[in-house]
Amino acid sequence: MVYRLLASLIYRHPVVIVACWAAFFIFFGSFSAELPSVVRGPGLNADGSASRVQQIANEHLLIPEDPVFVLFERHNNTTSAEFLSVIEANLNAIRNLDGVNRIISPLQHRDLLRDQAAYAVLALNKPSYQQAPLVKQIRSLLSETAGVKIQLTGASIIQDDVNRASMHDFKMAERVGIPAAFIILLLTFGGILYAFIPVITGLLTVTSAMGMMVIISRWYDLDQSNFILNVIPMTGLALSLDFAFIITNRFREELGRGSTASALRATMSTSGRAVFFSAACVICGLIAVGFIPMPMFESASLSSMVVVALAVVINLSLVPALLVLLAPVLQNKARRNMFPSLSFRLWSTWADKVMRRPIRMLAGAGFIVILLLIPALHMTTAVPDADSLPPNTESRQADAAIRQYFHHEGTSEILVVVQAMGKFLTIQEKEKANSWLGKIKDDPEVIRVSPLRNMEYVRGLSPSIAMFQVLLRGNPDSARVNEWLRAAEKSAETSGANILLGGEAKSRQEVKDAITEVLPLMLGFIIFSNLIVLFAAFRSILIPIKALVMNMLSIGASFGILVLVFQTCLTGIPSEDIAIMVPVFVFGLVFGVSMDYGVFLLSRMSEAFDDTGNSDHAIRHGMAVTGKLITSAAAILIAVTLPFAFGEVEGVRQLGAGIAAAVFIDATLIRLLLVPSLMKLLGNVNWWIPRWLRSS
Repeated sequence: MVYRLLASLIYRHPVVIVACWAAFFIFFGSFSAELPSVVRGPGLNADGSASRVQQIANEHLLIPEDPVFVLFERHNNTTSAEFLSVIEANLNAIRNLDGVNRIISPLQHRDLLRDQAAYAVLALNKPSYQQAPLVKQIRSLLSETAGVKIQLTGASIIQDDVNRASMHDFKMAERVGIPAAFIILLLTFGGILYAFIPVITGLLTVTSAMGMMVIISRWYDLDQSNFILNVIPMTGLALSLDFAFIITNRFREELGRGSTASALRATMSTSGRAVFFSAACVICGLIAVGFIPMPMFESASLSSMVVVALAVVINLSLVPALLVLLAPVLQNKARRNMFPSLSFRLWSTWADKVMRRPIRMLAGAGFIVILLLIPALHMTTAVPDADSLPPNTESRQADAAIRQYFHHEGTSEILVVVQAMGKFLTIQEKEKANSWLGKIKDDPEVIRVSPLRNMEYVRGLSPSIAMFQVLLRGNPDSARVNEWLRAAEKSAETSGANILLGGEAKSRQEVKDAITEVLPLMLGFIIFSNLIVLFAAFRSILIPIKALVMNMLSIGASFGILVLVFQTCLTGIPSEDIAIMVPVFVFGLVFGVSMDYGVFLLSRMSEAFDDTGNSDHAIRHGMAVTGKLITSAAAILIAVTLPFAFGEVEGVRQLGAGIAAAVFIDATLIRLLLVPSLMKLLGNVNWWIPRWLRSS
């Protein structure tokens, strides 16, 4: 009833609707280019002991919270005296720059100086997300001389490089994905107008959503992750194009049978309804992503929900209004497509083939899916850092050089803080802390334990604080270091002293644990909420359960492909761990996005079953009518997400590849083989519903 009323409203006032949307796009689109200015960093930071140790360290160490590092590297033909002279001249040039509060120079602190390299630490009076103008000034004052290379790195510079690379990836996806999607639409519809509508609405959806997020972020002063620079266009283009394609295709089909008004009513009651339920599944997945208490996941969840909601509203109002206005031009073309096409006959034949051998088809497809699931069991994840940038990026090179010259490879540095219960450390507290530290020193995983009081850059600690540096065997993201940290923290809690662990390795371990702790709740919410949505859509018990299982299989298989592509070197790509947020986003986004055409397939099957009560006819008709549609829809999704797999940012590449792989598997192995064979085997049981629910 609601969809018919909406169709009636659109049919009577299409011009008004188009004009209102035009004003909306002009207003919000004007803010879209400012999106990079509202993001503040990766947003991968858990509220644990590592953050508390960082705050304590900021109070007692000279190293600031958001430092900029200036790296100096000398060539072999440069003498030590010349090298030190270049360092002094450059640091003097920026010493009195407004905004530079303090410089920790390697000339005064020899632990920052090596034979071939040195670095200075700059304390700026701005947080990392506001340092770009000041960093630009610093760059202009630094002057390289023959024999000495100068590079900058730090959180703000890495963030700026990630933002720039993300916008580059988005523009590349636009240049490749949009034309590819247009060609797919053109081949599917055979007409420019039909193909043009989804493309233009997709671009307008993304642009407006970016502008809306700028206004929302500024109004509420939100801590937005720079990951939204790719999540918004990836999600917006994929869903908006798909939704518009489904609506346009159904309108074209119905227009060949009758008037514009009847075509619009039928489209809104069927495809419009399917779009609504599909979007509801997507939003359920995105809400679950927001359960993870970190800015990256919260901001990506919010921005994606804004995109999805906007895509739904646009496709249930603007797209039908455009179709009504263009109906006189489109009607003649639609009538030429009234009769069953070659595509209908081909997909009908395929459905019959699957239903004749359902067990064989089910076993074959299931075997391939299981083969793809096996590598997923070996997935290793890591918290992304400067290495996620292209190798030729200055901030990545400088970060790698500092680690090479000043840190032991294959080790992790842990900062231990012993904090007094009162105003100062008592003898009993010191004894308990020393007892715990003694056990740590004897641990074979520990290389050394050093008090920080004797190090040059420590200001003089309060009597209520004692700090130690623990050097561990293993990289910060390694499982052995993570397990050691968890065990050390448990033993510290029972030591009787107030002991906190911090450092990069601890921060990464807390990020992983924060995600792991929320995963059961996240998965439970996605499954339960999608079951409710799908039950409301199809009035069946088994169809929602089967749809959820199929989705989980396609996502699991896509994880296997991620491992094969990025971790095994089989494709010629250097081995790299999967960014910690990628599996979460792939699951949250794809679980809803793949429901997109799954809902459309099951909707047409349900329509046919309601009309005839024949399960085989429903399966055959649903696949025949939607076969071309789903294939084209999946191709569009892949066209707009796969270009991100060739981007510059590591996590974005993995996310694009993961979504494209999941969609491909879902549209082929799952929808063309597993779903019809299972539905054939289950027969009328597919649509079984308890009697007490039938009238509710």
